[in-house]
Amino acid sequence: MTQSDNHRHCLLLTGSPNEVLSDFRQLCEHFSSVLISAHDVAQYDELLASPSSLPPLKTCSFKHARQELGSSHDAILVDLSQGVSASALAILAGTVRGNGVFAIALPNEDWLSMTDQDLARYLPWPYEPAQVTSAFKRYLLDQLQSEASPFRSVPDQVTALPALSPVNANAPLTKEQTDAQADLFAEQAKSYVLIAPRGRGKSTLLGDSIAKLIQAGKRVAVCAPNQEAIVSLKARFDQQMNQNHISLPFFAPDALISDSSYWDFLFVDEASMIPLPLLMTLNNKAEHALFSTTDYGYEGAGKGFGIRFCHHLASQKTPHKHALKTLTLNQPIRWGGNDPLENWINNCFFLAPPENNANTIKDVDKATIEYSKLTGEQWLTRSPLLADIFQLLVSAHYQTSPDNLRWVLDDPSVSTHVLHRAGQVQSVAIMTKEGNLPNTLSQEVMQGKRRPRGHLVPQSLLAHEGIENAGQFTYWRISRIATDPSLQNQGLASQLLAQINSAAQQNCDFLCSSFAATIDVVSFWLKNGYVPIRMGTAKDHASGSYSLMVVKPISDSARHLTSKWQATFIEQFTLNLLLQYSDLPTELILLMLGQCSPAQGKLPTLAQLSAKDLQDIALFVEHHRPFDSIRAVFLKATLSLALQGQLDSQKATHRLLLEAALGRNTEHSRQDAKLAGKKAMHQSFKAILSTLLI
Repeated sequence: MTQSDNHRHCLLLTGSPNEVLSDFRQLCEHFSSVLISAHDVAQYDELLASPSSLPPLKTCSFKHARQELGSSHDAILVDLSQGVSASALAILAGTVRGNGVFAIALPNEDWLSMTDQDLARYLPWPYEPAQVTSAFKRYLLDQLQSEASPFRSVPDQVTALPALSPVNANAPLTKEQTDAQADLFAEQAKSYVLIAPRGRGKSTLLGDSIAKLIQAGKRVAVCAPNQEAIVSLKARFDQQMNQNHISLPFFAPDALISDSSYWDFLFVDEASMIPLPLLMTLNNKAEHALFSTTDYGYEGAGKGFGIRFCHHLASQKTPHKHALKTLTLNQPIRWGGNDPLENWINNCFFLAPPENNANTIKDVDKATIEYSKLTGEQWLTRSPLLADIFQLLVSAHYQTSPDNLRWVLDDPSVSTHVLHRAGQVQSVAIMTKEGNLPNTLSQEVMQGKRRPRGHLVPQSLLAHEGIENAGQFTYWRISRIATDPSLQNQGLASQLLAQINSAAQQNCDFLCSSFAATIDVVSFWLKNGYVPIRMGTAKDHASGSYSLMVVKPISDSARHLTSKWQATFIEQFTLNLLLQYSDLPTELILLMLGQCSPAQGKLPTLAQLSAKDLQDIALFVEHHRPFDSIRAVFLKATLSLALQGQLDSQKATHRLLLEAALGRNTEHSRQDAKLAGKKAMHQSFKAILSTLLI
């Protein structure tokens, strides 16, 4: 078996675990870092426990594959016999060195007919793996057996592959790495983001840079989700420091945030594995911060790093020449260029950036927009469309992963809705059917005794809102929705929602969604007639935002219930603004309150003004009643105005009014409103109240 260009060996092994292990060990006899991964590695742990020859092998279940990020292996065996994890395959393939082995094991028997134990993670109650024929397994097998597949069967006579050369931790930096380092050392930006696919030498560049900065007398800190993620970084650092006996200044994220020190440089490796709120805090711990991550690798928060966090960094105010500079590495170092395994993984799971085909079809705008709905096995004959859809989702959503591909293909409750024109996907929504839970199960969910898989909206309404009959209705939940970036703000996503709305008329009680509550996203759903009924009480780790649940009633009974649910939400939300949501953006609060038309015009208790309240407001506005003496009434008046849509979230004075009413720090908003001091601020309040209330 020969190999050239530092590409990886891609092998397909078949047989029992014992037979597969025997062939794999013979192949890897001269290798030093060898890993076996499977849905359940117990069989391999048992086989490896008996005395055997080298090499020593490590095992890792699919659910722990993420812990291998940042590691490097000579060979990996991924056994798919019991189950398949798309994300584990993608992650582990990126840790194999050039000229190493990436082997996939399958049983001799009919693999497609075998129950997949990993499938349970993707199925909502009451489905079980034995009930579902996996379209994803069929898709994956087709990819493994296609002409473009780099995977080959092992010959009958297995020959050990030659040992790999030791990793040279002191190898010279490439030109790309040198250029990126020079950009960093110029110190022209507050924040830097180093984005590259796996195997491009990010960790080596970081380790080298950290050592040189410390040698130059800079105060440097290093952060990562765990120490296993920085093995390569530390090796380069130690090599560069030679005999200086200086340890890598490593901190866990929470420890770094708790430390009162302020550094010249902060380096965060595998940054997309760290929740966004923590990353935003870490950015403030140093004069310059560098965040390193992959772009199409789906680690941790996935594209959220590129979409949300980079936008945050670019918008920060800083005395430096640039708020954010992006550094990139393209040439692979861990393996050779145009590596067949990397290409196969990228194509199979749609990890590569989509090619721009905007000019490939003439007169697209003149073509008719078409609507399609596809489910499960239908995708097996529509692979090009599937690729377009997932590349669109990857570019738009911060939590899209290879596992989502399996979910779309194998979950019987999922359907994909597409707007396309002249062969080009313009907008896509992934919808999952929820609800119709038995009364007994609903009761147990409400009491906190059961948490069946799936059914996000009815379960949340039962468990968190105590709505007893929430489980009996049919919900169509839009889990993902995205539009081609070049076609956004043209109403395509709203047009797609209208198509789904038409399809739901005979089979659904509620359309619904749950998402990270940001101003632009909330505006979109409110504009399309969806009503807020629940806000989460803790920020999502991936998005750094509170989640908001919205519904749009379809049936008559749903319309009646939506009015009741909305009234309850408004009542609780106005109270929770004081109790739980002290960090909710003012503009978002005004947007939500302004769209929450109270049922039958009845305002929540906290926003109801008595004659005495109005008299107190008049004394403040028209005479000399001190502001501090009417704080409670001022809050009620502000909420009343907001709920009646009389406050504009775009006006700085209106945002200031709400912040003062909620007892928040008003200094920044006063500056936005160009008001100097409290006296000017109070005069502004009097003018607003006089115009809108008295």
